[in-house]
Amino acid sequence: MKKAIIRGLWGIYDKSHKIIQRRYRMDEDMKTIYSNPFNTDFVVYVMGTDNYNQVKQYGSKCVLVNKDPFMFDIVRHQYRHKLEIIKMAMEEYDEILYLDWDCIPQKKLPNNYWDILGKKEVFQANLQIYHCRKCHWRKSDIRKVPNGGFIYIRDKSIPSKVIKLWESIGGDNDEPSWAKFTDDYVGGWQGIEKYWELFEPTLCNLHRDSPYSKDLLKSKNECFKHFQGK
Repeated sequence: MKKAIIRGLWGIYDKSHKIIQRRYRMDEDMKTIYSNPFNTDFVVYVMGTDNYNQVKQYGSKCVLVNKDPFMFDIVRHQYRHKLEIIKMAMEEYDEILYLDWDCIPQKKLPNNYWDILGKKEVFQANLQIYHCRKCHWRKSDIRKVPNGGFIYIRDKSIPSKVIKLWESIGGDNDEPSWAKFTDDYVGGWQGIEKYWELFEPTLCNLHRDSPYSKDLLKSKNECFKHFQGK
């Protein structure tokens, strides 16, 4: 079984739109990650030759996905790039843990972290509650979706399924597509308790906007924290 922690890099330096200009923030996030004493080896999937050369300077193992810095509409379909990177990684590996650059190690991972991840379902991500509606197909909890900053997968069919869901749901963000996948996987949304049991990872917490109690979140072995939207 081939396994890897992966991160992704794409985009251009451009301040004409708030989504595109996130590329500047990723440079700061990368500096934070590469200076972190608790890093476990990871592979970076990169779009763009300049982006690739930048990451190589840090000494990372890199995969050049495309010589161009983006493959889809860089504004409307920003997060489609993440789905493509995850799909390509799952063609190489049997099990992956995808991390955004602002998902930061808090302490050393236990040696058996793959075994720990293997105790729950084939897909895992932190549940997040938004202020706006995300899951229009549900009758309840329509603002709750899996956060895209920490994604564990051990089923090679998942990325293609989620890309099809992304195409049918529309919009930019990848998170509603992950939500629809988990809903379909269990025959429909069954509440946050069932999500915790099956899909909530025990090794990561969000820094805000989790629907779970503080006591429940403290019960995790928080090796990562995703500082989403900081």
